[in-house]
Amino acid sequence: MRRTDPRVIRTRQMLRDALIATILDRGYESTNVQDITERAGLRRATFYLHYRDKEELLFTVLRETLDELMHKLDALPPNVLTPETEKAEELVIFQHVQERADLYRVLFSGHGAAEITRRVRDYVVARIEEKCRLEHRATDLPVPMEVLANYLAVVKLNMVLWWLEKNMPYSPEQMAAMCTRLVLNGASGILLEPALESPNAI
Repeated sequence: MRRTDPRVIRTRQMLRDALIATILDRGYESTNVQDITERAGLRRATFYLHYRDKEELLFTVLRETLDELMHKLDALPPNVLTPETEKAEELVIFQHVQERADLYRVLFSGHGAAEITRRVRDYVVARIEEKCRLEHRATDLPVPMEVLANYLAVVKLNMVLWWLEKNMPYSPEQMAAMCTRLVLNGASGILLEPALESPNAI
C-alpha cells in the first residue's frame, strides 16, 4: 500500500493516538507494542508493517508535529527579533503547544526525553540561524550566530517546558508577551523596568 493510501494514513493515525493515550496511562517505559496495538484495535503484525518499534513511532510523531509547527511559523513575516514578529512567533508556538499539550507532555517525559529535547533544540536552532542569515551577515553580529541561535532556542524551549510542567498557568497570549520582552530585553532590561501589576497587564 502507498504511503498516501487512506488506509495507511488512518492506520498510522490510530497507532499514534494509541501511543499517546497509552503513555499517558502507563508511562513510556511501561508501554510496549502489544499495549499500543490493543488500544488501537489492530494486530501486532500491522504495527510492524509501519514502524520498527515504539521508538520509531514516537520520533515519527515528534518530527511530524514539529514540521506542522514550522509550517505555521514559516507563514509569518521573515523579520528577525522585532517586537511584532517575535510576539507573533511566540504566540504561534504557545498556541500550538496548548492545542497538543498531552502530546508534548508525552514527548518531554520519561525515557528518551533528553534525546527528544536535543532534537527539538537543534530543530529550532537551525530555523533561527536560517532566518538570521537572511537579514544579517555573521561578521555583523557581536557574538557568533550559533551562540545567538542556541541562546534563543534554549530560552524558548525551556519556557515551553516550564509552562507545561506548571499546567499552563498563563494564557498563550500572556506567555507570548512575556517571552517576547525577555528575548528582546533580556533579564536586566526586565529588572530595570517598572514592575507590572500582574501578567494580565502585559
